[in-house]
Amino acid sequence: MSNSFPETDEGFGIDPYKMNILSKKFDIVTREMTQSLLRSARSKVISAAKDFSNAITLGDGRQFMFTEGIPVHVGNVNYIPEYTLEHYDDISPGDCFLTNSPYAGNTHAGDYTYHAPVFYDDELLFWAVNRGHQPDVGHPESGYMAGAEDVFQEGPHLPSVRIRENYEEREDIVRFLKQNVRNGEQVWYSDYLAQLASVRAAENELKEICDEYGVETVKQFTEAWLEYGERMMRQEIKSLPEKRIEHTCWHDPIPLNDAAPDGVPINVKIDIDHDEEKIVVDIRDNPKQLTCGLNATKATTTSSVIGGVLSVVDEMVPPNHGALSRIEIKREKGRVVGEPEFPAPTASATINIAALLHGTVQTAFAKLGEPFGFAEGNTGGQSLPWTVIRGTDFRTDEEFVDQIFLTGGGGPGHHGHDGWMTYGTPGVGGVMFRSSVEIEEQEFPILVERSELLTDTAGPGKWRGAPASITEITPRGRSLIFGHYCQGIEYPPQGVLGGKAGAAQVMYKVTADGERVEVPGISDSTAITPEETIVGTHAGGGGYGDPLSRDAEMVLKDVREQYVSVEAALEAYGVVIEEIDGELRVDEAGTKELRAARREDGQ
Repeated sequence: MSNSFPETDEGFGIDPYKMNILSKKFDIVTREMTQSLLRSARSKVISAAKDFSNAITLGDGRQFMFTEGIPVHVGNVNYIPEYTLEHYDDISPGDCFLTNSPYAGNTHAGDYTYHAPVFYDDELLFWAVNRGHQPDVGHPESGYMAGAEDVFQEGPHLPSVRIRENYEEREDIVRFLKQNVRNGEQVWYSDYLAQLASVRAAENELKEICDEYGVETVKQFTEAWLEYGERMMRQEIKSLPEKRIEHTCWHDPIPLNDAAPDGVPINVKIDIDHDEEKIVVDIRDNPKQLTCGLNATKATTTSSVIGGVLSVVDEMVPPNHGALSRIEIKREKGRVVGEPEFPAPTASATINIAALLHGTVQTAFAKLGEPFGFAEGNTGGQSLPWTVIRGTDFRTDEEFVDQIFLTGGGGPGHHGHDGWMTYGTPGVGGVMFRSSVEIEEQEFPILVERSELLTDTAGPGKWRGAPASITEITPRGRSLIFGHYCQGIEYPPQGVLGGKAGAAQVMYKVTADGERVEVPGISDSTAITPEETIVGTHAGGGGYGDPLSRDAEMVLKDVREQYVSVEAALEAYGVVIEEIDGELRVDEAGTKELRAARREDGQ
């Protein structure tokens, strides 16, 4: 996103050049928060994969500025300071609060959200917010605890606790957390200090901006920035066709606790209202909340809907309170998406169902026709390429738990672009990093037998999806426990506007004698011995538009890159490729004739 402030005849009560400069100043603060945490955290989930987000809200909690945030983390940040403001009447300089409870505005228990008030001249002006995923939060199983039957099986829920007071550590809270999570002393405490340093860095920078420009100018800018966001969003809404659109995507059957043996439909109805200059997303027509931890929370529902809507508007629209106020979500409590009723389990609220909701919203816009919307993409990101591993390292005899990040492929095609190769899921949106195989093997007692993209797994289209990726892992020395959360085994990502589906996910293990044995797609604890290899994929992204309309030279390039075989080029795209003097080339006459025949036959 580019926070550039254009000149306008209407004006915002502040010099446009100063407006532009200040928008960049605040943008830089969030980027410095990111660099601070990325370079100082201990766990790989934060330091290598970048599974965290930073934001600044105004003193009353309204969303103000975030950059490079993970979609499922942002768009809902206002809930955190709003809850804290509601429950504390003595907020003071030097405080820092910690929230991980989804019933206190957080995404899920696995994300620890630190937020510090920023005072200037005794006035609460901002909150510096950092949200980072934790490798462990003290529940019975490592990973995302999708099998939880209620919140009481998800580890400690912290509904905004003061962890720093007058810039000093609250030893009782810190001692409690060290003793209630795995590797609390070594990993959690190190990450806590790194996340704290991130919000403190923002606090200092924000005060310096007030010093440099004056607090009244800063306050004037913050309100103008929100107004600017709202004006731009209103304009974007009026540029879309005024229409009601509906779409349904399906989640695979969920055997955990017999939660959804027939699968879960996710339904959205979207009204683009020019008179009100609003986009209204109705998600009330959805199943009741599940008896497992895959329910979306209020926060992840909000971010998923907002993320889906923002995917179809101009990237220049700043995602602040002003812009987001033009998106209305109609929801009900007690549904699988919307807002769960306590004590519904929500440990896995950032993945699968939430990702599917995000994808359903952004795919729905394809029903407006080109150039709008996306095909369906991979929504089961925490399958094996992003598995959580725990066990005892035979090299040190020390217990460990962490997550690997070898994602690849899965991005949906959309107008003008093929699917993103490091997409992950809609809730990640390509923001997180892919790790190195060699680093993973050094860090964990594993051998990565295979980590690569798969030929002929991308959904064909005028703009194809990204291919599927496969990961194969063998434990070294001792058995290990893997947590994996597939989605797309029975319902792979579909294409739109004539595009075709991507390849489904797979999940199995290979025994010592070479037998292939299916393993559950969703599991908190799959045990694999050193004589076995566990195998899993991310799904291929769906295609956007008619494959027969894809540029034949782009198909040839895909063949050369081994994304598409020569046979699939012919079958799926109607492109005839021949080898001349050892070089692959498009037979233009043969391709033109074949495509014309297929169109005549209605293929």
